[in-house]
Amino acid sequence: MIFSSFSFIFAFLPITLFAFYLMKYLNYKQSAKIILIIASLFFYGYFKIDYLPIIISSIIINYYIAKEIYFNKFIYGGGEYDKNKSILILGIVFNIGLLAVFKYTDFLLSNVNLLSNIFSFNIPLPHILLPLALSFITFQQIAFLCDCYNAKNKDDVSIDFIDYVLFILFFPQLIAGPIVHHKEMMPQFSRIFKDKSLIIYEYIAKGLFIFSIGLFKKVCIADSFAKLANAGFGVVESGYNLNLVESWVTSLSYTFQLYFDFSGYCDMAIGLALLFGIMLPINFNSPYKALNITDFWRMWHITLGRFLKSYLYIPLGGNKNTKYINNKNYIFINKILTLRNLFIVAFISGIWHGAGYGFIIWGSLHGIAMVIHRFYRFILESKNINKSRFLQSRFYKLLSLCITFNFINIAWIFFRSENVSGAMRLLEGMFSPVDTTIKAIDNINMIENMIFIIIAFIIVFVCKNSIYLLNNFKANLRFQIATSIMFYTSIFILSMGHVTRFLYFNF
Repeated sequence: MIFSSFSFIFAFLPITLFAFYLMKYLNYKQSAKIILIIASLFFYGYFKIDYLPIIISSIIINYYIAKEIYFNKFIYGGGEYDKNKSILILGIVFNIGLLAVFKYTDFLLSNVNLLSNIFSFNIPLPHILLPLALSFITFQQIAFLCDCYNAKNKDDVSIDFIDYVLFILFFPQLIAGPIVHHKEMMPQFSRIFKDKSLIIYEYIAKGLFIFSIGLFKKVCIADSFAKLANAGFGVVESGYNLNLVESWVTSLSYTFQLYFDFSGYCDMAIGLALLFGIMLPINFNSPYKALNITDFWRMWHITLGRFLKSYLYIPLGGNKNTKYINNKNYIFINKILTLRNLFIVAFISGIWHGAGYGFIIWGSLHGIAMVIHRFYRFILESKNINKSRFLQSRFYKLLSLCITFNFINIAWIFFRSENVSGAMRLLEGMFSPVDTTIKAIDNINMIENMIFIIIAFIIVFVCKNSIYLLNNFKANLRFQIATSIMFYTSIFILSMGHVTRFLYFNF
């Protein structure tokens, strides 16, 4: 069951909303929260019931680790710093270890088996089941443990078990984010019960509007691009070549498929949360309009970038590296370490997304791009020309946009391809065109898809994004008509074909 399925839209969601608002009407605060927890567990278990024990165990263990840190700090005589630090490290190791076992065991063992030709051994791959959303839940729980450890007073974190479980499992953000902080969710869970009105109609109207936008993006745009992207990558992954046009159409199709798929999910998650009176953090803000790779990461999967900055980049030293501030060569050392920190963060992001060489290459490419961009900024700052008229000109911005977008498009190839040889074969077709003697992609009208890609460019680079539309939403006839058209068009398309999972469910 996913957001864009009939079972979710016409059964799960209405039942959950009714039960929640009934408990709210009866003023049963805890019961309403428990309703959301039960609904979230059902939503999660619907994918595969085997996932539930793993996730529930992880939540319970993390809660008691956080509780131990909290009690040591604020209840047991003012805190035990060294003990808490050990507990925090234990908690982080537990979470990363859990993720590593389920996500990377097969990948690591398959690489060990590469030595079998030398040492004559082969370890069977266990093919361990990867629980859905484990990557997102892991980061969210690590953040909570760190926030408990860094809390200055008792009110900085909520250690209530029901609140914690709801914070982790709240179904609109459970599967693919955004990665939320307790401080932005807990106050909202309290506020919705303090509001005396039964239903907050403004939230409901906004929720339906933004949900319909996301549903339209997923069903009508992303899934349409998926057909061509899957066909093209299927060819190169099987050892065959594509010609110049087919190669570019394939790469751009995936670039736009991923954009509208993830953007659609983020919109739908925000819309679903709004139906319950909750505002999730913005997680996607027209990233293909970025003029450099740094801005791209501030606009794509915003909450992941926020997590990596707060809990990895800054602890590594960030762009200040104060550990060496008394060194006479501090300025030079700081710049080198800043470049190192940027690369590490991008590299870790690649590994987090998946176990495979394609993800490692993708993360490394972004890390190199981050280093090059920051080095470029260092040069501009040293010459004091970072605000020159040329750098503010439209030509320079357009050039920056083109370079950034094409880099992102190329890097996505490694992100998508199931094998590196397939990615290299697609790049060969894009930049050193090869002749193909057979029609590589059957049943695909290239002219129609090129037109579709041009339309996607216009939507992405010219039209206002959904966040702008949400912020300027008014419950008038124009918005009602737009909501109805997008919703019913999506439902009609869904009725004609199969439902596809969101791409970020794989990570």
